[in-house]
Amino acid sequence: AADYGVDLVFTGPPAVDHPAQIAQFDALLETDLDGIVFIAGDPSVWEEPVQRAHEKGIVVLTADADAPNTERDAFFGVDAQGLGLLLGQQTRALTGDSGKIVLGECVIGPEPHVLREAGVREAYDGAAVEFVGPYETVCDSTQNFTNWQNAFTANQDAAALIGLTAVETPSLGRLKQETGGDFVVGSFDPGAEGLRQMMDGAIDVTVGQNPYLAGYLPVQAIARHVRDGLEINPGVNLYPGELILPEDAEGLIEREGGGQPRVDWYRSFIDENNLQDFGLVAAEAMAEPVRIGYVVHVTGIEFTAIVEEGARAAAADYGVDLVFTGPPAVDHPAQIAQF
Repeated sequence: AADYGVDLVFTGPPAVDHPAQIAQFDALLETDLDGIVFIAGDPSVWEEPVQRAHEKGIVVLTADADAPNTERDAFFGVDAQGLGLLLGQQTRALTGDSGKIVLGECVIGPEPHVLREAGVREAYDGAAVEFVGPYETVCDSTQNFTNWQNAFTANQDAAALIGLTAVETPSLGRLKQETGGDFVVGSFDPGAEGLRQMMDGAIDVTVGQNPYLAGYLPVQAIARHVRDGLEINPGVNLYPGELILPEDAEGLIEREGGGQPRVDWYRSFIDENNLQDFGLVAAEAMAEPVRIGYVVHVTGIEFTAIVEEGARAAAADYGVDLVFTGPPAVDHPAQIAQF
């Protein structure tokens, strides 16, 4: 938003609460928006909210978690199954082809989580392993750790514990540190704490979704669509993820600390990967003020905080007025109301 001069409102519920997220989404529709972005925790509840947005002439994009059965204009995200496959392959290289693999995720059901799990399982095709889970570990960090403790207590012979969402990573690192277990730990989106745990040997492998890009790229696309007359590529637009091994951790600590170092790192990443036109096709240029709404499924967690940071940076880059919102807990009706 800063890059493009966008007026950005970024919002979402503090816990997964789809009704609350929809309520925030709907509230934004009553303002003067050019576009709106949302993360579809439950894709089945978004058909009518998206239709309401289109009736007002608002561009609708999904990010991170898609709602493909709606009339949303496009999806911006990573190859979730491909990242799961990559995580599984790296984990399998450490566990070998036998043993028990315990899976966990903060919320059961969102499409990206399903795809990540499918990728991990695919990586173990032909291996004599037993999958357990996925356990639903919840988004609250304290309860998440407790739930992983319980999962470990029930599966102390596990060869690997694999987290399918970002909130799992610090819990799994702490669990390995406190138990002294010899199980392999694999997870998503380590963050600064997870990177430090990797450096200490408590986490073996992670993959990153680049959540900053889930904020930045859809905001950039709407801004350039409105301002420059570029059409948004309909359907699915997949940006790069990343493999993060222990030897990579130290070099990413500064980025994951947030603030200007993260902005600078991703600005270089966007330039190096030619992402300025990501998700866009050329069209007749035009210049109009841009206002974008972005409705996440839940606020108050590290993942959506990073998404917000990316969205606000894109809004700043392109002079966009960004409204970022979402319910404080998973509440689809509330999210739709915000939409």
